[in-house]
Amino acid sequence: MNVASLSYSLVKSSRKSISIIVHPDGRVVVKAPKRATNGQIHEVLKNRMGWIEKHRKRFEEQRLKNPERKFLSGERHLFLGEEFILRIRKADVNRVMLNCEYIDVECVDESIVEELMRQWHLSMAKERLPQIVTPVIESFRSIYKVAPARITVKHMRSRWGSCSSRKAVSLNSKLIMTPERCIEYVMVHELCHLIHFNHSENFYSLLAEILPDWKERKKELRSFSLYGY
Repeated sequence: MNVASLSYSLVKSSRKSISIIVHPDGRVVVKAPKRATNGQIHEVLKNRMGWIEKHRKRFEEQRLKNPERKFLSGERHLFLGEEFILRIRKADVNRVMLNCEYIDVECVDESIVEELMRQWHLSMAKERLPQIVTPVIESFRSIYKVAPARITVKHMRSRWGSCSSRKAVSLNSKLIMTPERCIEYVMVHELCHLIHFNHSENFYSLLAEILPDWKERKKELRSFSLYGY
């Protein structure tokens, strides 16, 4: 594929540089300064075609590996890296519970199971993720004398985490599907941005200093799709 055949959306704003975002559904969005010319945009796209195709391929592999959920009894759903069997039964109240190897969903109408599961995962993420990452943050603070201004857990479509220039860190609620070691990796990755707000050599040196096995954790994290819930 070349730039001429690439379909993408262009968003111009007061930003200072051109960036490219590949969404899990394969869409490509280019964000560019208002003054950027078509030639400049095409040159950036040309240089990043390999990167774009790599990410599209990875997302496609994830879609094949993790087919669309039907939210029916018997399906296997993830929680903190472990598989649980979904059990659904009608009841007078709506609630979701962990019960040994099962996720039990009681509901007045089975058509709302998916929404109940989404709400449950978000609620559990807001409860459990801070418990997991707080020791990581405190350790980082004691050594590097810096910490996030705040931590937010929310649904994010295409990122596991982010760090703003104001030192606010956001964690994807879908991390609740992954093992604690993966959650710790995402937290450390974002903490490193408090010192190096880029992905420079210095950034990765710091990441490796804190988590020598970060590449293995990142690889494991990639095995968990951003789809699913």
